[in-house]
Amino acid sequence: MELGSWSNGARLLLHLSAAGHLGYAVYYDYRYAQLPKLAVTLRLETPLWGKFKYITFLGGLVQCGYYALALAYDLFRVRSLRNLRDYILATFVVPLALTVSLTFWTLYAIDRNAVYPDLLDLIYPRWLNHATHTFVVVYALAELGSTRHRYPERSRGFAGLAAFMAGYLVWIHYIWFRTGIWVYPFLGGIDWYLRVLFFALIMVLGFVYYLLGEHVNRVLWV
Repeated sequence: MELGSWSNGARLLLHLSAAGHLGYAVYYDYRYAQLPKLAVTLRLETPLWGKFKYITFLGGLVQCGYYALALAYDLFRVRSLRNLRDYILATFVVPLALTVSLTFWTLYAIDRNAVYPDLLDLIYPRWLNHATHTFVVVYALAELGSTRHRYPERSRGFAGLAAFMAGYLVWIHYIWFRTGIWVYPFLGGIDWYLRVLFFALIMVLGFVYYLLGEHVNRVLWV
């Protein structure tokens, strides 16, 4: 079998595996990984919008949708699918995977109880935690290494990423305004200027991750 056939088969397997794995993780998270209603009563969780207020869940939807799209392109080879695939990979998949994973594991290492108390182990299985916070990066890096992508003009990529991040910041502040509860409780335990610095740092790093993905793609494929 020619090398091209092997590489095409490997890409197909990667996209099928990632779509299936992350798709099931998103489904399980939405359907089964639910905090008890007491958490809302004790004001440990906001009563609004369920999973759709968490960047990990929203990012999981993006990641799962991307690999399903990449799988569709593998099968049908439609140019418009490739253009959309490449834009989503550059603008959302790589920056969000790195943002979610590195932010979570850094805060976890600093103070686990602030972001992921031991009690959550009873609700979120370890495999689910790693699917949403670790494997998203593994799949993104494997995708960069196995598939040639045409990165969009940087201004277009930055615009899409900025719109997503700014929209999410507005979203969690809206929820806080409506309920008086932060989506991530640790945000309520720090001063306002530290929150501003934290949000600014996350946004700056998002663009750094975009540039990192662009650089890796260029080194590997240009």
